[in-house]
Amino acid sequence: MNKASILLGILLVTLACGSKNEQLPILGETHLNAEGEVVHYTTPSFQLTNQLNESVDSNVFTDKITVVDFFFTSCPTICPQMTTHLKLVEEAFNQDDNVAIVSVSIDSNYDTPDILKNYAEKYEIDHAKWTFLTGESDVVFELAKDYKVRAFDDSDITGSGDFLHDGTFVLVDGQSRVRGYYNGLDVADTKRLIKDIEILQEEH
Repeated sequence: MNKASILLGILLVTLACGSKNEQLPILGETHLNAEGEVVHYTTPSFQLTNQLNESVDSNVFTDKITVVDFFFTSCPTICPQMTTHLKLVEEAFNQDDNVAIVSVSIDSNYDTPDILKNYAEKYEIDHAKWTFLTGESDVVFELAKDYKVRAFDDSDITGSGDFLHDGTFVLVDGQSRVRGYYNGLDVADTKRLIKDIEILQEEH
């Protein structure tokens, strides 16, 4: 074996090892605890109602990799596209109980559990994998702020009762730490999300 072949072999092994050790950043503010250890920002606890009219506590997602988005079922523009892209995530991890999807409605007046259930069934969504949530408007909008995404009711501004939100998917690890933000309107970025979930699976 010549010297060039040996060097190429070393490079390939190095690249392979590097890919296994790939890690995602931990996003958000940090602070030091009393012991001087770095503590990362974590997403807040919540208690909302799902599409099966069951009370859901955020603790059910502890130790799970979770993809979170904010939407509303009557949205005529970006929400159907976001849901279609999240279907790719659902299909990629349909056999993995440690990966969950959570879609939180920002239209609490219209999006009752029955409406959310019909929406889920329209898209042939697995209720065990993908949770749709509704709750009081002030609670939901505050939750969106805590996830660092834009979602609000602009009726006070326009008088039209319109809801405004971005198309962000938020990736949260099993310790409730934010590990990535993704453009839910872009297929390529949704595929990046899927790859990043696979990286987190290695951490778990």
